[in-house]
Amino acid sequence: CATAQAESLRYKLLGGLAVRRACYGVMRFIMDSEAKGCEIIVSGKIRAQRAKAMKFRDGYMIKTGHSVNDYVDTAVRHVL
Repeated sequence: CATAQAESLRYKLLGGLAVRRACYGVMRFIMDSEAKGCEIIVSGKIRAQRAKAMKFRDGYMIKTGHSVNDYVDTAVRHVL
């Protein structure tokens, strides 16, 4: 479930874990749970003053069409 994984990533980032390490750990857990694909996007002021976005992708992801509404689970969490 995307909500649980987003919360897991949120608490890892709040705990001070590095962004890449946290994202790859969550992505590995998702893919080991028999998911077809996964995409994690972290954006904002990550370590420096300048904002940027980091995308982590693995597997097969549907991004267009009506089937996105049926097969893709999404979640957004804000970390302050």
